[in-house]
Amino acid sequence: MEKNLNFISLVAIGNFNPAILTSDFLNDDCQLGLGKPTEESKPILPVVKQLKFQNINIEALFDRFQIKETGPDNIYETRTLKIFSTIFEKLHYTPLRAVGVNINCDIPYGSNSKGEELVSRIVNPDTILSYFEADQLSIQEKYLQTKKERKWSASNYIIEDVGGLKRSINIINKKDSCSINYNYEAGNLHHDKKQLDLFLDSYKNFCDEFYKFLKYLEG
Repeated sequence: MEKNLNFISLVAIGNFNPAILTSDFLNDDCQLGLGKPTEESKPILPVVKQLKFQNINIEALFDRFQIKETGPDNIYETRTLKIFSTIFEKLHYTPLRAVGVNINCDIPYGSNSKGEELVSRIVNPDTILSYFEADQLSIQEKYLQTKKERKWSASNYIIEDVGGLKRSINIINKKDSCSINYNYEAGNLHHDKKQLDLFLDSYKNFCDEFYKFLKYLEG
């Protein structure tokens, strides 16, 4: 299946100090070798800190921390998890509640018939249940209703436990393609720190699962 990778992002929820996010901290203290930032948020916004290094964006708010790699060539070789692990080894006292990774891509529909077949599989919950061999999932759907037709707009599927971690798949219908955001997440980290180790150790398997899922959608 043809795909266009948009980004890979890691999002952590907790309690953070945005002021600590500086290029000196990342390059000198964490030795991440990110170089000089191409963009940086103004110091007049102390509750939001943003740094951009080529295709790596890092953002910190009081309750949210994000590392985003745009236009990745290879999802297996993303630096997002290494950057996260390195930063929070230094900031090991920082309270974390949840952390998740998103792989975001666009899938062109191609011909009308192929697009219709793909949409029919996406909107069918059995597709997701069968792929994960799950008993249940949560679904949120959006449709555009006109006087003439009802057109699918978006679907969000959530499975609470896949190998101990949560899955969320959000699919949005576009004009000639659909956008897929494929997520895995570890929660309750303030009570169970082993979940973070499971999360970090599961990334390669998650990448394998993502590509198998795209192939599964082909039917």
